[in-house]
Amino acid sequence: MVQIADFVPHAPVEPEVVAAYRDRVPAEIVEIWEEYGYGTFAEGFIRVINPGVYEAELGDRIGKTQGDGIAIPVMVTGLGDVITWEPSLGGLIALMFRSKRGAGLGKVSSFLTLTRAGGARHLARVLDWGVFPQAVAAQGAPDFDESFIFVPLPSLGGSGTVDTLQKRPTISAVQVMVDLQGPIGH
Repeated sequence: MVQIADFVPHAPVEPEVVAAYRDRVPAEIVEIWEEYGYGTFAEGFIRVINPGVYEAELGDRIGKTQGDGIAIPVMVTGLGDVITWEPSLGGLIALMFRSKRGAGLGKVSSFLTLTRAGGARHLARVLDWGVFPQAVAAQGAPDFDESFIFVPLPSLGGSGTVDTLQKRPTISAVQVMVDLQGPIGH
């Protein structure tokens, strides 16, 4: 059974979403949707999202070019990263558009266990989350559909410091980052 102690619910997952993705994502993701719904955990940093909305809005911006070409968005971070389930790899991948790189997160159960056990240390190591708690302290937590985004992006000359973070709608921020930098091929 999936246990996420600090999960903050946002809304229930629609039955049609569960039905549409049940055979496309691991059982742990379906369990999160059915037990917890959409919401946040890991001090508000990780957000469980509707994959259908993200697939429709981001389309080929996800950049999956290797393996079977399937990358299903299942979570995002408070810094505008998209976390996808990739069946050909059997694990989660974080697409960190802010730094234009990807990172393997492992199987769903491993990622959840390490996040619960390691907390901030684990998130700092795998998702470079250090500026997120600083931004929350300075500006308050972003809304569920928002993330902190560097303006300008470090790849475009921005400093990448907490004082350059601004709250933006996550989906449109990812669209802009990919339009400016290109997708993260993986």
